[in-house]
Amino acid sequence: MSKPSLVTILAEDQRHQQFIRRLLKRLGYTNHDIRECALPAGRGCGEQWVRKLYPQEVTGFRSRSARAATALVVAVDADTADVAERETQLGTSLRDQGVAPRLAHEAVAHLIPKRSIETWVLCLNGQPVDETTDYKQRADNSQIPDAANAFFAWSRTNATVPAICIPSLRTAIPEIRRIAPK
Repeated sequence: MSKPSLVTILAEDQRHQQFIRRLLKRLGYTNHDIRECALPAGRGCGEQWVRKLYPQEVTGFRSRSARAATALVVAVDADTADVAERETQLGTSLRDQGVAPRLAHEAVAHLIPKRSIETWVLCLNGQPVDETTDYKQRADNSQIPDAANAFFAWSRTNATVPAICIPSLRTAIPEIRRIAPK
């Protein structure tokens, strides 16, 4: 895929947006190339917000990609569910709105941290983590740049992924390659 002229971030909260924005910049995108969807107002369920907007954003992605290279990055925590369950829920939200399922060749990446994005941030910073413990209070925004750099390195073709890499993060590596410029 050539470098998209627009990458949209649909994320459940600001920390997800910050992580993805940093990662996209490592992939060669500029601020001008990136559009962030509005975050949910208040302290509601960000995961439900993402599922609600997902069909609309996929439809917009498909419309724009017919005339310009475009990508969509969706970030939603699995929380206590499985990554596969969150994937199914995203697919169901498309079906319920009459939108065709995501196709294998589409530049639509699903980044689904098991438990929370903080689990990924800590893992990417070399800390041993598991996918059942709640790490929300143990990671902070200052760790995001290094985490995004590590994810970029781990997602490179032929990169050796460290043994500490947790399963949901390992699943995200081919997902981010869907939008990586070639």
